[in-house]
Amino acid sequence: MVAKKNSGASSQDDTAKREQPLQAVLLADSFVNTFRPLSLDRPKVLCPLNNVTLIDYAFDFLAGAGVEEVFVVCVSDEVEAYVRENSWSMAISVIKDTSLTNAGDALRELDRRDLVKSNPFVLLFGDVVTNVNLTGAIQAHKDRHKKDRSNMMTLLFKQVGASDLTPSSLAYSSIRASSEDLVVGLDPSQENRILVYSNAGADKSVSVPCSFFASHSQIDLRYDLLDCGIDICSPDVLARFTDEFDYREIRRKFVSNSVSEEEEGLQNKIYGHLLQSSEYAARIHDFSTYVAISRDLLKRWCYPVVPDNLPSGYKKQYRYELERHYMYVEQKSGKSQIHRSSLVKGAGMIGGRCTVGKECRIEQTVMGHNCRVGDKVSLTGSYLWDNVVIDDGVSVTQSILADGCIIKPGAIVN
Repeated sequence: MVAKKNSGASSQDDTAKREQPLQAVLLADSFVNTFRPLSLDRPKVLCPLNNVTLIDYAFDFLAGAGVEEVFVVCVSDEVEAYVRENSWSMAISVIKDTSLTNAGDALRELDRRDLVKSNPFVLLFGDVVTNVNLTGAIQAHKDRHKKDRSNMMTLLFKQVGASDLTPSSLAYSSIRASSEDLVVGLDPSQENRILVYSNAGADKSVSVPCSFFASHSQIDLRYDLLDCGIDICSPDVLARFTDEFDYREIRRKFVSNSVSEEEEGLQNKIYGHLLQSSEYAARIHDFSTYVAISRDLLKRWCYPVVPDNLPSGYKKQYRYELERHYMYVEQKSGKSQIHRSSLVKGAGMIGGRCTVGKECRIEQTVMGHNCRVGDKVSLTGSYLWDNVVIDDGVSVTQSILADGCIIKPGAIVN
Protein backbone atom coordinates (compact mmCIF):
# COMPACT_ATOMS: atom_id res chain seq x y z
CA MET A 1 0.00 0.00 0.00
CA VAL A 2 2.84 2.38 0.79
CA ALA A 3 4.42 1.80 -2.63
CA LYS A 4 1.09 2.44 -4.34
CA LYS A 5 0.64 5.70 -2.43
CA ASN A 6 4.12 6.92 -3.39
CA SER A 7 3.46 6.07 -7.04
CA GLY A 8 0.24 8.07 -7.01
CA ALA A 9 1.91 11.01 -5.31
CA SER A 10 4.68 10.98 -7.87
CA SER A 11 2.15 10.91 -10.68
CA GLN A 12 0.28 13.86 -9.16
CA ASP A 13 3.51 15.81 -8.81
CA ASP A 14 4.36 15.18 -12.46
CA THR A 15 0.87 16.26 -13.54
CA ALA A 16 1.07 19.43 -11.46
CA LYS A 17 4.46 20.21 -12.95
CA ARG A 18 3.15 19.80 -16.47
CA GLU A 19 0.20 22.06 -15.72
CA GLN A 20 2.36 24.93 -14.50
CA PRO A 21 1.71 28.11 -16.50
CA LEU A 22 4.45 29.01 -18.95
CA GLN A 23 7.13 31.12 -17.31
CA ALA A 24 9.96 33.18 -18.74
CA VAL A 25 13.24 34.59 -17.47
CA LEU A 26 14.24 37.93 -18.95
CA LEU A 27 17.86 38.96 -18.48
CA ALA A 28 17.63 42.76 -18.40
CA ASP A 29 21.40 43.22 -18.36
CA SER A 30 23.76 41.82 -20.98
CA PHE A 31 26.76 42.33 -18.63
CA VAL A 32 28.88 43.83 -21.42
CA ASN A 33 29.94 47.39 -22.23
CA THR A 34 29.31 47.43 -25.98
CA PHE A 35 26.61 50.12 -25.73
CA ARG A 36 28.69 52.67 -23.85
CA PRO A 37 28.73 55.63 -23.37
CA LEU A 38 24.94 55.72 -23.75
CA SER A 39 24.47 52.87 -21.28
CA LEU A 40 26.36 54.83 -18.62
CA ASP A 41 23.36 57.12 -18.12
CA ARG A 42 20.66 54.48 -18.49
CA PRO A 43 20.58 50.69 -18.94
CA LYS A 44 20.60 49.54 -22.54
CA VAL A 45 17.18 47.90 -22.24
CA LEU A 46 15.68 51.29 -21.33
CA CYS A 47 17.05 53.03 -24.42
CA PRO A 48 14.53 53.76 -27.19
CA LEU A 49 14.47 51.85 -30.46
CA ASN A 50 12.21 53.57 -32.99
CA ASN A 51 10.58 55.50 -30.12
CA VAL A 52 9.76 52.35 -28.13
CA THR A 53 11.70 51.37 -24.99
CA LEU A 54 13.77 48.33 -25.92
CA ILE A 55 12.60 46.06 -23.11
CA ASP A 56 8.97 46.61 -24.16
CA TYR A 57 9.62 44.68 -27.38
CA ALA A 58 10.59 41.70 -25.20
CA PHE A 59 7.53 42.02 -22.98
CA ASP A 60 5.23 42.29 -25.99
CA PHE A 61 6.80 39.19 -27.54
CA LEU A 62 6.46 37.15 -24.34
CA ALA A 63 2.83 38.16 -23.89
CA GLY A 64 2.07 37.07 -27.46
CA ALA A 65 3.90 33.76 -26.89
CA GLY A 66 1.49 32.78 -24.12
CA VAL A 67 3.85 33.43 -21.21
CA GLU A 68 1.92 34.02 -17.98
CA GLU A 69 4.71 34.87 -15.57
CA VAL A 70 8.02 36.66 -16.17
CA PHE A 71 11.02 36.99 -13.88
CA VAL A 72 13.08 40.05 -14.77
CA VAL A 73 16.65 39.77 -13.51
CA CYS A 74 18.44 43.12 -13.28
CA VAL A 75 21.14 45.00 -11.38
CA SER A 76 19.91 48.60 -11.70
CA ASP A 77 17.27 50.56 -9.83
CA GLU A 78 16.14 52.17 -13.11
CA VAL A 79 15.04 48.85 -14.61
CA GLU A 80 13.24 47.83 -11.44
CA ALA A 81 11.38 51.14 -11.28
CA TYR A 82 10.43 51.03 -14.96
CA VAL A 83 9.01 47.50 -14.74
CA ARG A 84 7.01 48.28 -11.60
CA GLU A 85 5.58 51.48 -13.10
CA ASN A 86 4.22 49.72 -16.19
CA SER A 87 1.55 47.04 -16.42
CA TRP A 88 1.25 44.06 -18.74
CA SER A 89 -1.13 41.14 -19.16
CA MET A 90 1.45 38.89 -17.49
CA ALA A 91 2.55 38.62 -13.88
CA ILE A 92 6.00 40.22 -13.71
CA SER A 93 8.41 39.84 -10.80
CA VAL A 94 11.65 41.78 -10.53
CA ILE A 95 14.75 40.13 -9.12
CA LYS A 96 17.27 42.91 -8.48
CA ASP A 97 20.70 42.01 -7.16
CA THR A 98 23.52 44.51 -7.49
CA SER A 99 26.10 41.79 -6.85
CA LEU A 100 25.39 40.05 -10.18
CA THR A 101 28.25 40.47 -12.63
CA ASN A 102 27.41 37.91 -15.32
CA ALA A 103 24.59 35.81 -16.75
CA GLY A 104 25.79 32.71 -14.92
CA ASP A 105 25.35 34.44 -11.57
CA ALA A 106 21.84 35.49 -12.60
CA LEU A 107 20.81 31.90 -13.34
CA ARG A 108 22.37 30.65 -10.12
CA GLU A 109 20.41 33.24 -8.18
CA LEU A 110 17.20 32.05 -9.84
CA ASP A 111 18.00 28.47 -8.90
CA ARG A 112 18.73 29.50 -5.31
CA ARG A 113 15.33 31.19 -5.02
CA ASP A 114 13.56 28.20 -6.62
CA LEU A 115 11.12 30.41 -8.54
CA VAL A 116 11.03 28.74 -11.95
CA LYS A 117 8.51 25.89 -11.95
CA SER A 118 7.35 25.53 -15.55
CA ASN A 119 8.96 22.88 -17.72
CA PRO A 120 10.03 24.25 -20.09
CA PHE A 121 10.56 27.95 -19.50
CA VAL A 122 11.67 30.67 -21.93
CA LEU A 123 15.06 32.30 -21.40
CA LEU A 124 15.32 35.64 -23.19
CA PHE A 125 17.83 38.46 -23.32
CA GLY A 126 16.27 41.89 -22.84
CA ASP A 127 17.81 43.32 -26.02
CA VAL A 128 16.02 40.89 -28.37
CA VAL A 129 13.59 42.08 -31.04
CA THR A 130 11.55 39.31 -32.66
CA ASN A 131 8.27 38.17 -34.20
CA VAL A 132 8.92 34.44 -33.71
CA ASN A 133 6.12 31.96 -33.04
CA LEU A 134 7.41 29.79 -30.20
CA THR A 135 4.67 27.17 -30.29
CA GLY A 136 6.53 24.69 -32.49
CA ALA A 137 9.87 25.11 -30.70
CA ILE A 138 8.29 24.62 -27.27
CA GLN A 139 6.37 21.50 -28.32
CA ALA A 140 9.45 19.97 -29.96
CA HIS A 141 11.45 20.62 -26.78
CA LYS A 142 8.75 19.01 -24.64
CA ASP A 143 8.69 15.91 -26.84
CA ARG A 144 12.48 15.52 -26.70
CA HIS A 145 12.65 16.08 -22.96
CA LYS A 146 9.90 13.51 -22.37
CA LYS A 147 12.01 10.88 -24.16
CA ASP A 148 15.29 11.83 -22.50
CA ARG A 149 15.73 14.19 -19.56
CA SER A 150 19.22 15.10 -20.76
CA ASN A 151 17.58 16.99 -23.67
CA MET A 152 17.49 20.15 -21.60
CA MET A 153 17.86 23.15 -23.92
CA THR A 154 16.85 24.46 -27.35
CA LEU A 155 18.53 27.47 -28.94
CA LEU A 156 16.85 29.48 -31.69
CA PHE A 157 18.90 30.39 -34.77
CA LYS A 158 18.17 32.56 -37.78
CA GLN A 159 19.86 31.95 -41.11
CA VAL A 160 21.45 35.18 -42.28
CA GLY A 161 23.19 36.14 -45.50
CA ALA A 162 25.49 38.95 -46.48
CA SER A 163 24.68 42.50 -45.53
CA ASP A 164 22.58 44.39 -48.05
CA LEU A 165 24.81 47.40 -47.40
CA THR A 166 27.83 45.85 -49.11
CA PRO A 167 28.26 44.02 -52.42
CA SER A 168 30.55 41.36 -50.97
CA SER A 169 28.99 37.93 -50.53
CA LEU A 170 31.49 37.27 -47.75
CA ALA A 171 30.45 40.23 -45.60
CA TYR A 172 28.73 39.79 -42.26
CA SER A 173 25.00 40.27 -42.08
CA SER A 174 24.22 43.73 -40.75
CA ILE A 175 22.36 42.27 -37.76
CA ARG A 176 25.42 40.29 -36.62
CA ALA A 177 27.76 41.94 -34.16
CA SER A 178 31.16 42.70 -35.63
CA SER A 179 32.79 40.66 -32.85
CA GLU A 180 30.69 37.58 -33.58
CA ASP A 181 32.35 34.66 -35.34
CA LEU A 182 29.91 31.85 -34.66
CA VAL A 183 30.30 28.33 -36.03
CA VAL A 184 27.58 25.82 -35.17
CA GLY A 185 27.74 22.08 -35.84
CA LEU A 186 24.33 20.41 -36.25
CA ASP A 187 23.20 16.84 -36.81
CA PRO A 188 20.11 17.19 -39.04
CA SER A 189 19.29 13.48 -38.62
CA GLN A 190 18.81 14.04 -34.87
CA GLU A 191 16.51 17.09 -34.98
CA ASN A 192 19.44 19.49 -35.34
CA ARG A 193 21.23 18.44 -32.18
CA ILE A 194 24.11 20.85 -31.57
CA LEU A 195 27.51 19.16 -31.56
CA VAL A 196 29.72 22.20 -32.03
CA TYR A 197 29.26 25.73 -30.72
CA SER A 198 32.28 27.96 -31.22
CA ASN A 199 32.22 31.75 -31.06
CA ALA A 200 35.88 32.44 -30.34
CA GLY A 201 36.92 34.98 -32.94
CA ALA A 202 40.61 34.60 -32.11
CA ASP A 203 40.61 30.92 -33.10
CA LYS A 204 41.30 30.13 -36.74
CA SER A 205 39.98 26.59 -36.50
CA VAL A 206 37.13 24.61 -34.95
CA SER A 207 37.67 21.31 -33.17
CA VAL A 208 35.24 18.40 -33.55
CA PRO A 209 35.81 15.32 -31.33
CA CYS A 210 36.58 12.24 -33.44
CA SER A 211 34.12 10.15 -31.42
CA PHE A 212 31.25 12.28 -32.76
CA PHE A 213 31.79 10.90 -36.27
CA ALA A 214 31.26 7.36 -35.00
CA SER A 215 27.85 8.17 -33.48
CA HIS A 216 26.67 10.80 -35.98
CA SER A 217 26.43 10.02 -39.67
CA GLN A 218 26.25 13.70 -40.62
CA ILE A 219 27.51 16.90 -39.03
CA ASP A 220 26.75 20.19 -40.75
CA LEU A 221 29.14 23.00 -39.82
CA ARG A 222 27.20 26.23 -40.28
CA TYR A 223 28.69 29.71 -40.47
CA ASP A 224 25.46 31.37 -41.61
CA LEU A 225 23.47 31.16 -38.37
CA LEU A 226 22.66 34.02 -36.01
CA ASP A 227 22.11 33.15 -32.36
CA CYS A 228 18.83 34.91 -31.58
CA GLY A 229 19.21 35.06 -27.78
CA ILE A 230 16.00 33.07 -27.28
CA ASP A 231 16.19 29.70 -25.49
CA ILE A 232 13.71 27.03 -24.46
CA CYS A 233 15.05 25.47 -21.26
CA SER A 234 14.21 22.81 -18.74
CA PRO A 235 14.68 23.82 -15.08
CA ASP A 236 17.64 21.42 -14.99
CA VAL A 237 19.63 24.14 -16.78
CA LEU A 238 19.49 26.32 -13.66
CA ALA A 239 20.68 23.44 -11.50
CA ARG A 240 23.61 22.79 -13.85
CA PHE A 241 24.75 26.40 -13.45
CA THR A 242 24.65 25.95 -9.70
CA ASP A 243 26.75 22.79 -10.00
CA GLU A 244 29.21 24.49 -12.36
CA PHE A 245 29.76 27.57 -10.22
CA ASP A 246 32.56 28.92 -12.46
CA TYR A 247 30.37 29.28 -15.57
CA ARG A 248 29.99 33.00 -16.22
CA GLU A 249 28.56 33.03 -19.75
CA ILE A 250 25.68 30.99 -21.13
CA ARG A 251 26.99 30.62 -24.66
CA ARG A 252 30.78 30.65 -24.56
CA LYS A 253 30.98 28.48 -21.45
CA PHE A 254 27.89 26.40 -20.69
CA VAL A 255 26.64 25.69 -24.21
CA SER A 256 30.10 25.30 -25.76
CA ASN A 257 31.33 22.92 -23.07
CA SER A 258 28.08 20.94 -22.86
CA VAL A 259 27.88 20.09 -26.56
CA SER A 260 31.56 19.11 -26.73
CA GLU A 261 31.28 16.49 -23.97
CA GLU A 262 32.23 13.09 -25.42
CA GLU A 263 31.16 10.84 -22.53
CA GLU A 264 27.62 9.72 -23.39
CA GLY A 265 26.31 9.59 -19.83
CA LEU A 266 27.59 13.07 -18.99
CA GLN A 267 26.19 14.91 -22.00
CA ASN A 268 23.73 17.77 -21.69
CA LYS A 269 21.96 17.55 -25.03
CA ILE A 270 21.20 20.90 -26.65
CA TYR A 271 19.30 21.36 -29.88
CA GLY A 272 18.93 24.09 -32.46
CA HIS A 273 15.64 25.38 -33.83
CA LEU A 274 15.97 27.16 -37.17
CA LEU A 275 13.56 30.01 -37.84
CA GLN A 276 11.36 30.17 -40.91
CA SER A 277 12.29 32.72 -43.57
CA SER A 278 9.33 34.88 -42.53
CA GLU A 279 10.45 34.96 -38.90
CA TYR A 280 12.81 37.61 -37.53
CA ALA A 281 14.94 37.71 -34.41
CA ALA A 282 18.07 39.64 -33.54
CA ARG A 283 19.87 41.15 -30.56
CA ILE A 284 21.09 44.70 -30.17
CA HIS A 285 24.71 44.17 -29.18
CA ASP A 286 26.20 47.50 -30.21
CA PHE A 287 25.50 50.64 -32.24
CA SER A 288 25.83 48.95 -35.64
CA THR A 289 23.23 46.29 -34.78
CA TYR A 290 21.05 49.02 -33.25
CA VAL A 291 20.97 50.81 -36.61
CA ALA A 292 20.49 47.62 -38.63
CA ILE A 293 17.58 46.34 -36.53
CA SER A 294 15.96 49.78 -36.50
CA ARG A 295 16.01 49.87 -40.31
CA ASP A 296 14.66 46.34 -40.55
CA LEU A 297 11.70 47.33 -38.40
CA LEU A 298 11.12 50.47 -40.46
CA LYS A 299 11.18 48.39 -43.67
CA ARG A 300 8.72 45.92 -42.10
CA TRP A 301 10.96 42.84 -42.11
CA CYS A 302 9.76 42.05 -38.58
CA TYR A 303 6.04 42.38 -39.25
CA PRO A 304 3.82 42.66 -37.20
CA VAL A 305 6.49 44.33 -35.05
CA VAL A 306 6.42 47.61 -36.99
CA PRO A 307 6.14 51.28 -35.97
CA ASP A 308 2.46 51.56 -36.91
CA ASN A 309 1.60 48.54 -34.71
CA LEU A 310 2.94 49.62 -31.33
CA PRO A 311 3.06 47.48 -28.16
CA SER A 312 -0.16 47.63 -26.17
CA GLY A 313 1.03 50.18 -23.62
CA TYR A 314 1.84 52.75 -26.33
CA LYS A 315 -1.40 52.68 -28.29
CA LYS A 316 -3.18 54.92 -25.79
CA GLN A 317 -0.65 57.72 -26.36
CA TYR A 318 0.76 57.36 -29.87
CA ARG A 319 -0.33 56.38 -33.36
CA TYR A 320 1.98 56.37 -36.37
CA GLU A 321 0.89 56.52 -39.99
CA LEU A 322 3.02 55.06 -42.75
CA GLU A 323 3.68 57.55 -45.54
CA ARG A 324 5.79 57.33 -48.70
CA HIS A 325 9.32 55.94 -48.63
CA TYR A 326 8.76 54.11 -45.32
CA MET A 327 8.30 57.35 -43.41
CA TYR A 328 6.27 57.07 -40.18
CA VAL A 329 4.74 60.20 -38.66
CA GLU A 330 3.08 60.37 -35.24
CA GLN A 331 -0.53 61.59 -35.38
CA LYS A 332 -2.10 61.27 -31.92
CA SER A 333 -0.05 63.03 -29.23
CA GLY A 334 0.36 66.23 -31.24
CA LYS A 335 1.17 66.59 -34.93
CA SER A 336 4.61 67.76 -35.91
CA GLN A 337 5.18 70.85 -38.02
CA ILE A 338 7.47 70.46 -41.04
CA HIS A 339 8.16 73.47 -43.25
CA ARG A 340 7.12 72.91 -46.85
CA SER A 341 10.58 73.85 -48.14
CA SER A 342 12.19 70.96 -46.23
CA LEU A 343 12.79 67.49 -47.67
CA VAL A 344 12.03 64.43 -45.51
CA LYS A 345 12.81 60.94 -46.85
CA GLY A 346 12.64 57.51 -45.23
CA ALA A 347 13.08 55.02 -43.99
CA GLY A 348 12.57 57.05 -40.84
CA MET A 349 10.23 58.34 -38.14
CA ILE A 350 9.07 61.65 -36.74
CA GLY A 351 7.64 61.60 -33.24
CA GLY A 352 4.99 63.83 -31.75
CA ARG A 353 5.19 67.61 -31.31
CA CYS A 354 8.36 68.08 -33.38
CA THR A 355 9.19 71.13 -35.49
CA VAL A 356 11.38 71.23 -38.59
CA GLY A 357 12.48 74.60 -39.98
CA LYS A 358 13.11 75.89 -43.49
CA GLU A 359 15.25 74.25 -46.18
CA CYS A 360 16.17 71.20 -44.11
CA ARG A 361 17.17 67.83 -45.54
CA ILE A 362 16.27 64.83 -43.39
CA GLU A 363 17.05 61.34 -44.71
CA GLN A 364 16.89 57.94 -43.01
CA THR A 365 16.55 59.55 -39.60
CA VAL A 366 14.44 58.64 -36.57
CA MET A 367 13.25 61.56 -34.47
CA GLY A 368 11.81 61.17 -30.99
CA HIS A 369 9.19 63.37 -29.37
CA ASN A 370 9.43 67.12 -28.76
CA CYS A 371 12.45 67.63 -31.01
CA ARG A 372 13.19 71.04 -32.53
CA VAL A 373 15.19 71.34 -35.75
CA GLY A 374 16.20 74.80 -36.99
CA ASP A 375 16.66 76.10 -40.55
CA LYS A 376 19.04 74.64 -43.17
CA VAL A 377 19.79 71.54 -41.09
CA SER A 378 21.03 68.28 -42.62
CA LEU A 379 20.23 64.99 -40.83
CA THR A 380 21.39 61.74 -42.45
CA GLY A 381 21.19 58.23 -41.01
CA SER A 382 20.84 59.53 -37.47
CA TYR A 383 18.76 58.98 -34.34
CA LEU A 384 17.37 61.82 -32.26
CA TRP A 385 15.85 60.72 -28.97
CA ASP A 386 13.39 62.92 -27.07
CA ASN A 387 13.71 66.68 -26.51
CA VAL A 388 16.68 67.19 -28.83
CA VAL A 389 17.33 70.74 -30.04
CA ILE A 390 19.32 71.34 -33.24
CA ASP A 391 20.04 74.94 -34.16
CA ASP A 392 20.41 76.47 -37.64
CA GLY A 393 22.97 75.23 -40.15
CA VAL A 394 23.86 72.02 -38.32
CA SER A 395 24.94 68.82 -40.13
CA VAL A 396 24.45 65.47 -38.35
CA THR A 397 25.50 62.21 -40.02
CA GLN A 398 25.24 58.65 -38.69
CA SER A 399 24.96 59.73 -35.08
CA ILE A 400 22.80 59.05 -32.02
CA LEU A 401 21.76 62.13 -30.04
CA ALA A 402 20.43 61.13 -26.62
CA ASP A 403 17.64 62.84 -24.67
CA GLY A 404 18.01 66.58 -24.26
CA CYS A 405 21.01 67.07 -26.56
CA ILE A 406 21.51 70.63 -27.78
CA ILE A 407 23.57 71.18 -30.96
CA LYS A 408 24.64 74.78 -31.45
CA PRO A 409 24.50 76.65 -34.81
CA GLY A 410 26.86 75.54 -37.56
CA ALA A 411 28.09 72.44 -35.76
CA ILE A 412 29.07 69.28 -37.65
CA VAL A 413 28.38 65.95 -35.90
CA ASN A 414 29.62 62.83 -37.64
